Amino acid sequence: MTTTPLSKEQFTRRVEVLLSGHDSVVVEARALTEFSWETLCFERSEALQLKFKRTESEEVLLLPYEEFYVDEGHVPHSLEDACVLPNERILVRKKYPGYQGPIEFQRVDQGG
Repeated sequence: MTTTPLSKEQFTRRVEVLLSGHDSVVVEARALTEFSWETLCFERSEALQLKFKRTESEEVLLLPYEEFYVDEGHVPHSLEDACVLPNERILVRKKYPGYQGPIEFQRVDQGG
């Protein structure tokens, strides 16, 4: 079993590239990483947990809320305790447009 290490720094750089100076962008979830995975689950705990599930492994990335977050489950479009597939679109946005951080992940309506 081979796992691909993903550091917070690598993930942060990837998100910065996706945003490319914009306040928000809609991307397929697979764009968040350079490695393949089957599902990505978002969990709120002491830190934001991104769980990349593969056939024989799971990689967990812990991200500080000061830099990355998902809203609580009762908030519309929240990804708390939700999983997405690689081809599902998600919204990556700055909580405060024009400001450096934090970055929020939200569900996007998959229709039309």
